[in-house]
Amino acid sequence: MNRGRAARVALATVALAAPARAGGFSPDGEFTFDPAAVATVDFEAYPAGVEPAAAGYELVDDPTALTGARVLKAAPYQPAGVALDVPQRDGSYVARAWVKGDAFLAIDVTYDDTSIAPVLSQLWPTGRVTSDGWLELESAEFSVELARGPRTSLAIFGPNGVVVDAGEVIESGTFRAARTCLGVKDDTSCRSDELCLQRRCVDARGLFPPVPKALQAPLAGWLRSRLTALFGPYANRAQHLPAAVALMSGMESAPDRVAFYRAFTAAIGRLRDSHSSTFATWQFSLEVPGRIPLNACFLAGHADVEALPSPDPARPHVLVSRAGAVGAWGLHAGDRVVAVDGEDPIDWVRALEHRRGNAPSVNDPESVAEFIEPLGAYVSSLAQTLTVVRCDAKEGTCGAPQTLAVADQEIPTVAVDRVECDNRLGEHVDGVPPTGPGDRAYGGLAKESSPTERVFGLVWDSLDGSPGGKVKKDILTAVKTWRDEPARGVILDHRTGNGGTIDTGMPILAFATPPHLDTAFVWRSRVDEEGPVDAAAGHALFERNRDVGAWPSMSGSSNASLDVPVAMLLTRDVSASDYLPRSLKGASPNVRLFGPNPTNGAFSTFLGGQYWTGLTFQLASGDTIAGETGEALCGKGVRPDVLVLPTQSALMQGRDPVYEAGYAWVKANLAP
Repeated sequence: MNRGRAARVALATVALAAPARAGGFSPDGEFTFDPAAVATVDFEAYPAGVEPAAAGYELVDDPTALTGARVLKAAPYQPAGVALDVPQRDGSYVARAWVKGDAFLAIDVTYDDTSIAPVLSQLWPTGRVTSDGWLELESAEFSVELARGPRTSLAIFGPNGVVVDAGEVIESGTFRAARTCLGVKDDTSCRSDELCLQRRCVDARGLFPPVPKALQAPLAGWLRSRLTALFGPYANRAQHLPAAVALMSGMESAPDRVAFYRAFTAAIGRLRDSHSSTFATWQFSLEVPGRIPLNACFLAGHADVEALPSPDPARPHVLVSRAGAVGAWGLHAGDRVVAVDGEDPIDWVRALEHRRGNAPSVNDPESVAEFIEPLGAYVSSLAQTLTVVRCDAKEGTCGAPQTLAVADQEIPTVAVDRVECDNRLGEHVDGVPPTGPGDRAYGGLAKESSPTERVFGLVWDSLDGSPGGKVKKDILTAVKTWRDEPARGVILDHRTGNGGTIDTGMPILAFATPPHLDTAFVWRSRVDEEGPVDAAAGHALFERNRDVGAWPSMSGSSNASLDVPVAMLLTRDVSASDYLPRSLKGASPNVRLFGPNPTNGAFSTFLGGQYWTGLTFQLASGDTIAGETGEALCGKGVRPDVLVLPTQSALMQGRDPVYEAGYAWVKANLAP
């Protein structure tokens, strides 16, 4: 008898005392599928019609295989999918599989009826483990609805690669047919363990880990302690932590896993911090664009053509900046979004913090771009109505408000070429791909510049400083060009500032600013530590921490090109993309920041936790003290030196007001 198989028996037999049916082991260690299984997959052969080279995985010999001699092996970060022959009838099912490695497995049910979102049900550990390394995973119950044309598959992914064997599907539970709902604010049409997506109640049990009743109270207490002990930004703690913790008060008695974890995700959203967020299987469902797409981009601006009054005159308007040829609902650049579900569009997105995992959040309440940029995806999937003002570029006029029912918009019958929403209204250096800079920085002579003016541009989204990263090298190359040519002016276009590492932006600071006091990062060391009470305490805190770790307490260089005007363009900038403009601002008279609103104000780092490549959360930790003022910076986004709101008339004409303002200032102050 195989000694490895025999060793499995004791472990598996103990676990089989659980009431759930599942494949099991004979006394000699042989695995057998559950006799009630309606679909099984043993990975002994590739499915009919699937070529091994195109499968996305390998079937390899393995002496520990549970069934036959082969197992499925997926490469690191290589997603794979295997079709499951689930019976063609309405039913409720549970799926199981055995894995080795840090594995993400999920049941994926897609429908020919494209009005329904895909069903996702992740597989989680059951507690059954064999001595030779196999771990059993099990999904929540999921329903398959025959009339809508289902296709069921097992999705497989592992960050370090994963091995899978012995997949099976068993009928279990009560069938749930798709039902309609009104939108994300509909709290009555769906069950407590469902979400309203694309105006359908979606079973959400498979999007969250199971929570045994005996562990519900201690787990709720542990998660609450993570917020109170680890969440670091001083201002956000004082303003938002009590309300966030209050949202977790019902977790101990939550009726199901969905209600339990939705309380936790809502609490993290209520912290209103760009570095604090949750990620889980629900992202795949919530982030999938609606079956009725809204293929348009939006930004903060000023409606200078139509005269519709605003409830809050101090708040920017939400304008369409770009629209695709298909799926744009008839919107064009310059049109205005007045309301979503009858609410101001910015307020509507902000309110998602209580209703949706990983809703956008910012530290500085005046920073609104984070709420406007993803509006199209949220409206198409989560809203009931959209109120717009349409404008005619040829006539230079706008009409009366019009309310559109999202459900009445057409489902495209052709492929949708998605427009790139990066807060830019055109590229001003050559070579930038249509999909945006991505993981590169693109520099060169500005398209508007003559060779004698020598105004150079640099366009990038990320300050990624990871080993082998390309952005840092591209920035170094660009800065060298500015010195060698030499540049008479520079325009830094960072209007989609995704953050990264501070050191990636240091060459820009060395070019543009002299040595100057910058910042010191501060870890909270006690639960009751709430930050400096005044400027003197802040300065003392800065001095104690200025040389701790790799955070720069000084920036700039003694050979900075102080006669070269540098304009930085901002819109949605977070984390390291907060630090860079803050270090530029005020450090030299040759630097100006241009944009419609402050940066996010996320001057922190973060700590995280994870359960089984499924539920992941991160919490902002620490804060940053300004060397000049001693103030804690989290929650205080960087204000542009020149506030520029793109106007309706400029968008209708295809112009880029933020860039135009920056370029005009640079051209008026060219270096000799």
